[in-house]
Amino acid sequence: MTVDVIVPIAGAVPAARRCIESLLAVPQRTSFGVIVVNDACPDAATVGWLRTLAEQRRIALVEQPMPQGLAAALNRAVALHRGLDRDVVIVRADTEVCGDWLDRLARHATHGDVGTVMPFASSGASIGYPRSDRANAMPRGHTLATLDAVFHRANAAAAAALPLAFGPCIYVRRECLNAIGAFSAGPNAADDGVLEDFSLRASGAGFRHVLAADCYVWRDDPGASRDSGDRMWAALDKRHPHGRVARAELAQRDPSRPFARRVDLLRLAESSNQLILFIAHAWGGGIRRHMDELAAMVGERCNVLLLEPAQGDVVKLSWLREGEGFAAYFELPGAIDDLLRLLGELGLVRIHFHHVHGLPRAVLDLPRAANVPYDCTLHDYYAICPQYHLVTEQGRYCGEPDVQGCTTCISRRPALWGLGITAWRAAFAELLASADRVFAPSADVQRRIARYMPSVEVTLLPHAETQPAGPRVVRVATLGALSPEKGLRVVAACSDDARARGLPLAFRVLGSTTEPLPQWPHAALSVHGQYAEAELPALISAERPDVIWFPAQVPESYSYTLSAALASGAAIVASALGAFPERLASHPRATLLSPDASAREWNDALLDAGGAVIASRASAPRRAIS
Repeated sequence: MTVDVIVPIAGAVPAARRCIESLLAVPQRTSFGVIVVNDACPDAATVGWLRTLAEQRRIALVEQPMPQGLAAALNRAVALHRGLDRDVVIVRADTEVCGDWLDRLARHATHGDVGTVMPFASSGASIGYPRSDRANAMPRGHTLATLDAVFHRANAAAAAALPLAFGPCIYVRRECLNAIGAFSAGPNAADDGVLEDFSLRASGAGFRHVLAADCYVWRDDPGASRDSGDRMWAALDKRHPHGRVARAELAQRDPSRPFARRVDLLRLAESSNQLILFIAHAWGGGIRRHMDELAAMVGERCNVLLLEPAQGDVVKLSWLREGEGFAAYFELPGAIDDLLRLLGELGLVRIHFHHVHGLPRAVLDLPRAANVPYDCTLHDYYAICPQYHLVTEQGRYCGEPDVQGCTTCISRRPALWGLGITAWRAAFAELLASADRVFAPSADVQRRIARYMPSVEVTLLPHAETQPAGPRVVRVATLGALSPEKGLRVVAACSDDARARGLPLAFRVLGSTTEPLPQWPHAALSVHGQYAEAELPALISAERPDVIWFPAQVPESYSYTLSAALASGAAIVASALGAFPERLASHPRATLLSPDASAREWNDALLDAGGAVIASRASAPRRAIS
């Protein structure tokens, strides 16, 4: 049987050439042909290259002179061989495959009730790796070829049933295509949602979706915004009531998790980097920042795992690296042998204690049981104080009373593990005494520990800090109650555009909104809420916006909020409508745009206006403080 591999190309897709070259690079045991649908691609060089491939009979090329969308492109390609009973694989043009990828997918499509088969993908899929909730970067030290090979070794011939399957590479059996019918345009006739809609229709008709756990593909795509995805799913839920249940099942049960963890463990086991285990509480804060920075500093030569409390006596083991999804859980002390066995198989060489709050006492035995050296960092005073911060019930420094005073304190606020003050300090004196190194970030910590544990050598080592320089963000404010007439939907669209393009813009609504708007952290936007009119000048002064924005969609007859903006001296961007052009004619830092301007045009104008303000502030001489 021959499989049709369909690649729809619409806009200018820089990765399209890499996609098709990857499809043609490796012969497959499964007979296949590549069908490229040119949906009015504007890139003449790409179109010329495709026509050359078609002339060489390396691909079949379907050309649509006018853009018709993803669903129409797929339907035209599927119809080419409708009577030949061919399965199809849909590969998005920004996706690359590797090795015998098609053979692996085809092996999972042999059962009659299977509708679709999908591999793990980097982004844009119901199942992603290392995580399914984001667009993933390629894991450090890997290429598509090496990571796909790890999937092949870790999960050879393994598969899992899925309640929902969509992504940049989907194998669809012809029987499913014939039963379900043509692909349908997504909500609002958009390309987003086409494959999701097909998946839900297929599962509703009784077809199964399968994850090929031994295959991985790469998609060169940053992923859609969360807001547009939420709107798409809201529309699909109206078409397919079972869709919400399928997504909830996928999120809660996640059948891919065991297979992704196998890949994580194989990557760790085969890595040439040394393995270090950090032990800490789960509170985050300064300790988590220090661990993150420390892990990043040694990341080129070490893999760092983190052991932290989960619930009760259950601890969570995770990979302390940005973007990684590995997590495993152990109940201590009952499962300590399982934890030790895993750490031994991964090649653990050192443990580093950062804190113990919330952890079972058995963690203190890990260095001895694992037979590895260890270090301790004293981020606070946990070694001498069960309250960690030498603090009274009233939140003040306790003055470090005698043993009786500490005992009284513990009687009201019991210590972790039910220890008294003498047993507590003895346990940590033993831990610190056997450590290779004990670090204190300040001389104060060093001196206080020395008073209680004079035999413990504590090294003063201030935390190494990294201060990444973030972009200078342009602060944009709108004034007053924001309604559709005042530009509410323009603000929402600009917030989406800023997030999609990674623009250094922060939108602030100084006032209320007549409709809810996505806010931080889901959008670069926040809402102050209602204010008294007399408070507006002080509010503008406190917020210090770089630009005040009036995206009105109807003519303003005057606008008192514009008066407040003019009095503030801020840069102003406004619609060239109503009273704005005449009132801003003499303002030296005013920009006017058509009210019909696109979100991109508005944002570019806001960046230009705000950038000039920031530049002028940076160059202004600073007054000396006398």
